[in-house]
Amino acid sequence: MPKGLFTGSTVVLFEAPPSLDSIERALGAFSPRGRREASEGDPWLGGPSVLVEMRAEVHGLATVDVVDRPWPDAMGDPQADPKLFGAWSFGAFGPFVFPGALERAAQHALGWPEADDVAGAHRAFVRARSSYVLGLGDDARVLPDDYDPVAELTFLTDLASALLGLPGALAFFDPSGEVFLSSAALEDLMARRREADLPPLDAWSNVRFFQLGDAAGWGLMDTVGMEQLEVTDQEACFPIDAVSPDEVAPFLRNVSLYLHDRGPVVEDGHTIEGPGGVWRAHACEESLAPAPRPTLRWVPTFAGEPPEGMLPGHGA
Repeated sequence: MPKGLFTGSTVVLFEAPPSLDSIERALGAFSPRGRREASEGDPWLGGPSVLVEMRAEVHGLATVDVVDRPWPDAMGDPQADPKLFGAWSFGAFGPFVFPGALERAAQHALGWPEADDVAGAHRAFVRARSSYVLGLGDDARVLPDDYDPVAELTFLTDLASALLGLPGALAFFDPSGEVFLSSAALEDLMARRREADLPPLDAWSNVRFFQLGDAAGWGLMDTVGMEQLEVTDQEACFPIDAVSPDEVAPFLRNVSLYLHDRGPVVEDGHTIEGPGGVWRAHACEESLAPAPRPTLRWVPTFAGEPPEGMLPGHGA
C-alpha cells in the first residue's frame, strides 16, 4: 500500500499493552497534544492513541496507538476476518508493508540470534504513524510540497526510542523496512549515524541474503524498505563462490545512499564497479523475494550467464 492516510510507521513490540498514561509520560519531550479513542469496534485500524504534533504548518501529526494483540503477520480472510483484511487493504499498518513482515524481519535480524524468540514473546504493540490529512477533507494533499521522508522517519524513530524505555517493551520494528532491533542496537545505530552525519538507512531498510534453491551456486541479496525514502530497492544476484555476501551488503547500501542523495540516476543497463568487477543494473517490475516491489537488480558481468528466470525477459 503506497503512502496515503499514513505516510510512515514505526512499531514497538510489548509483553503486554502499556497504558495511555504511561505512553503520554514517555512522550513528554514531544509535547503530546491530546488523545483519541479507539476506532469503534476495530482496533486494527486504530487503538486508543496519543497525538503528537509533527509539523504544525502542514498539519503534520503522529498518532501513537496501542493495539492489545500481537502483530498480524497474516492478512486475514475477507470472509472469516474482514476487519483485519480491511485494515491491511486500508494501509493501517503503514505504507509499503506486506504480510509476513515481522517473521522475515526477525529471520534477517543479523547479529541477534534471539530475535525469533523475542518476536514470539510479544502480546501487544504500539505503533507511531505519521499523517498530513488526519481530520481533513477528501481533497487534502497526502504529502506537503516540502516533504522530507528522512526527517519524518527520524521523528517516528525518536518516538519509538522513547517508548522502548517503558516496562515490557521488547523491540523496535520498522514494518516497511522489515527491520527488527533491540533497544540497545537501535540506540547505538542512531548515535553512530548522527556522528557520521548520515541518514540511518539501516534503521528503516534491511539487507537480506537468500540462497536460490532453483539456481544452484547463486545467491540473492536485497534491500527492503527504501521505498519509504522514495528510492528504489536494490537486488544483487551473484555466484557465491565468486563474490562474498560480506562484500555485496555494503555495495547495496552504498548504491542506496547514492540514489538517495542523487535521485534516480541509475537506469536499466547502466554499469558500476562493485565487488569483484563490473555489475550491470536491470530494472525489474517485481522483486525475486518478498515483499513484491520494483527493484534495480544487479548482476556481475564477469560471472557468466545467470540462471534462467533471474533477468527480466529471460525465462522469468
